[in-house]
Formats: sequence, C-alpha cells, structure tokens
Amino acid sequence: MPKSVDSTQVERQWKILTILSWEKNWLSISDICEKLEVQFGEKVNRRTVQRDIDALSLVFPISEQQGSKGTVYALDSLKMDNIMMSFNELVSLYFLRENLKNHRDELGKTAYQLIDKIIKYLPAVYQDFIERLYRGFMVESNKKSDQVSMDVIDTLYKAISEKKTVRMKYYSFSSDKVTYREVDPYIIYYKDGYYYLAGFCRVHNDIRDFRVSRIMDVAILDKSFVVSKDFDRNKYNKYAWNILKGGGLATVKVLFKGNAARLVKEYERHRADSIVENEDGSVVFEKKVSSYEEIMRWILGYGSEAVVIEPRELACSIVEEINAMKEAYAKQGLSETDLNLYKE
Repeated sequence: MPKSVDSTQVERQWKILTILSWEKNWLSISDICEKLEVQFGEKVNRRTVQRDIDALSLVFPISEQQGSKGTVYALDSLKMDNIMMSFNELVSLYFLRENLKNHRDELGKTAYQLIDKIIKYLPAVYQDFIERLYRGFMVESNKKSDQVSMDVIDTLYKAISEKKTVRMKYYSFSSDKVTYREVDPYIIYYKDGYYYLAGFCRVHNDIRDFRVSRIMDVAILDKSFVVSKDFDRNKYNKYAWNILKGGGLATVKVLFKGNAARLVKEYERHRADSIVENEDGSVVFEKKVSSYEEIMRWILGYGSEAVVIEPRELACSIVEEINAMKEAYAKQGLSETDLNLYKE
C-alpha cells in the first residue's frame, strides 16, 4: 500500500474523480474512502469526502441513487466518440502535441503523452486527418526545456496552496554559491523553457525569482504567510525584458535603421509597447522596463543600426560598454592598422 500522504483539496478531489472514472459500479462514501487509502495512501474522513462529492457534482456529471449501502455515486461516461471537432480545433490539437514533442522536462513529456492519448481516443476519421496533417504540416519548436524535479515542484505547489514558508538549499548562478533561503512561495511560472518560483525572500527582504532547477532541496516549514500587496501575478513579468527586474520603471526608446529596422518589425514587434514607423524605413521601438541589463544586451546585438534615444543613462551605459569592448580587443593586439587592412 502506498505510504500515507496529505494533499490539497484540489488534489484530493482529482483523486476522487479518478476513482469514480475507474469504477463501473456504484460507490458509497465508505467505498471511496477505502479506495483513497488503498490507491493513493490517503486517509480521509467520510464528512470530508461527502463535501468533496457535493462540490464536484456542481461541475461534473456525477449521478447518485439509493442502494443497500445508502447513497451511492457514479461518474457518467464522457465519450470521445460523441465529440464534434472543427478543422481549427483539430489543427490546434495537432499543433499542441507537436509543440510539446521536444520538451525534456517531465511536465512537458507528460503533457505530450496526454495530448497524444486524447488523439488516440478520437474517432478514426479525426485520427486519420491528424495523421495527414503530420505528413504535410511540420511544427518545429527550438525552445530549450529545463530539467526539474517533480518532487520539488510538488512540494512548492503544496506550500503555495497552504501559504506556508519553505526552506530551500539553492545554487545562485550570480554568486556561484550554494545558500539556504527561507522563502514565502507565491507562484511557479514557466518562461522560455525554464521554470521559476516567484516569492518573498526573507534573506533579501524582497520578492525574488528562483530557477526551480537550481533548488537542490526544499522543505515546508510550520510558518504561515500572507501574499504581499505589492505582488500582482498578472503584472509581475510585464516590465521584465526577460527575467531580471529592477526597483523602478523607465521608458526605453530605440531608433532602428536599415536591416535592423526590418528585423525588429518582423520578429520583435510583439515585445514593444509601441513601434513608430518612419518614412525613411527606420522605426522607433518603445518599451517600459524595470531593468536595463537585459535590454542593453539586446540593443548591442544590432550594432550601429540601433541607437538609444532615451533614457540618456542607458545610452551612456552602451557607449561605456562599446569602449570597454574596444579596449578588450586592443589588449588582444588588434590595432588600427589591422582594421584598415581588413577594410581593404
């Protein structure tokens, strides 16, 4: 029998739905309690299960009738062969599956297997259509996928649900050190192939991001917390260029010319708050950010075809970086003579 575990209300209700979906026979509350313990190692009292069933019945097709054991329950069949799917829905289902195919992390792999399982339960005519899509429609995802521990994810999720502080053994890339942190976990989010935990770090007395793959160990403490009023999950990453965040906000305006202007219009438009297209083909890219570090690297990547209009502080930082790069190449022996020879 699995070891005894505690789960959140959402997890427990999912287990009850799973049990009902497995069983063809009607089940009493006592039957469900017994199966929760046998199948999932979770001891739950009858009153709690009854409340869960009442809540689930408001959303899912759970039927009840009177039997020899009193009231018994069953989950009505949800048959895939009765589902009508449009062309757009089938293409979207195929797109989701193929987009998940190259994910290395366990969550991504599980999501791929789930979509693939759903497709296999569709009527044969839909499966045939998706197979034809595979032969003529290729979806290629180049995004990296982080390797994370599902035990760590599970522990963090429980702590978030219960609003409990965690103690983490964490490897910091910036300091190249392993430290111990007490963190009030707010949310786990996935961005550009990596999983992050956003929470209040009691060491730095500030809301910070922690890459989940760098959490070496985590334990839930018997300390409750209240989410800071300064934290808004819908705006948390709004002013971050990638991940790094700062204390204030500043509007960055960059003039892109030549080929850079074409590239920015085609591939980076979605990252701008606004883009103004000029008659000469140049564009002014505008974005409000809370940190200059990441956007500065991006601007430098476009070379002389990108010029910061404002703020002046960022323009000066870029000039300083360019001068530092020139000094670094000079130390490698690159001279003006070499540059003139190259031009010739």
